[in-house]
Amino acid sequence: MRRASAVALVLIAVVAAGLWLLPAFLRAPPEAVPDASFDVSSDPAEDSLVVEYADGDAFESGELAVIVYEDRPVVPDRTVHRTTWETNTTVRPGDRLELDDPRFEAGQRVVVRWFGEAGQANLYESRL
Repeated sequence: MRRASAVALVLIAVVAAGLWLLPAFLRAPPEAVPDASFDVSSDPAEDSLVVEYADGDAFESGELAVIVYEDRPVVPDRTVHRTTWETNTTVRPGDRLELDDPRFEAGQRVVVRWFGEAGQANLYESRL
């Protein structure tokens, strides 16, 4: 019985270490991340969110996602909404993405995440 408990404890430690290290392996090196800035405006009372690409390099839209998270103190954040910017287009400064979702609430975290061949990176992060 003791041996099974020890094995279970070791397995839990290995899984926890893997979950802690995994994001580091997925993160793109800084030189691979596009230079980009975004303006985000929201009105949770109207269930709306507008993401505008303010300035930076042009890149393929399929590499860009807008994710809204519900922050939770103990367990991982829960994804409330996820949208990939229109596919098969190039995103350039001035392009906008308008989102409507009744699940948007004040205090949620908005992340604009880039996914490239070298990994992924958050290009923008704020609260609604």
